[in-house]
Amino acid sequence: MLETYEKDVIGEDYRSLIEIASKKCDKFAFVKRKDMMADEKLAMKYFNEFVKDIKNSLIEMKEQSEWEVNKLLEATAYVCYYELNEQTKNFLQTKSNSLFGWIGSLPEDLILYSGDKVWLACNSHESYFFVNKELDNYEDLMKLLKNA
Repeated sequence: MLETYEKDVIGEDYRSLIEIASKKCDKFAFVKRKDMMADEKLAMKYFNEFVKDIKNSLIEMKEQSEWEVNKLLEATAYVCYYELNEQTKNFLQTKSNSLFGWIGSLPEDLILYSGDKVWLACNSHESYFFVNKELDNYEDLMKLLKNA
C-alpha cells in the first residue's frame, strides 16, 4: 500500500531521510529526461561530470518512457540505477538540500528501492512523493515526515 505526501522534505530532515533509506534500501534511481535537453550531447556531458564521483556504483542506465512516478507520451528519459552505499548516500545528501530539489539542472524523480520494491518515489516537478507502507522502517520514516 502506498501513502502519498505533497510536502517537501528539506535540510536536515532530507539528510535524515537519506540516512534512514541507506539502512533499508540497496539501490536508487533518478531520471534525466531527453525532452528537457536542448542539446543531448552537451546535457549528457554535464550529467556525466555531475555523477563522476559515483560512476563506479552505476548498475545500469536504461532509456525508458515510464518509471514509477511518470509516464511520457512521446518522449523517453535516461533512468539511471545506482547502488545505495556510503559513497552514494553522501552524494544524495550533498547534491540536493531537499527531496523535491531533484529537478532543473539536477537529475529528477529520485526513487529508492529495497530489493526490487519501491521504498520511496518522488515526482519532483509535480511536488509529491509516495512511500511504500509495507516495507520495514516505515515507522521511523513516519516520525521523520511528521516533524518535517
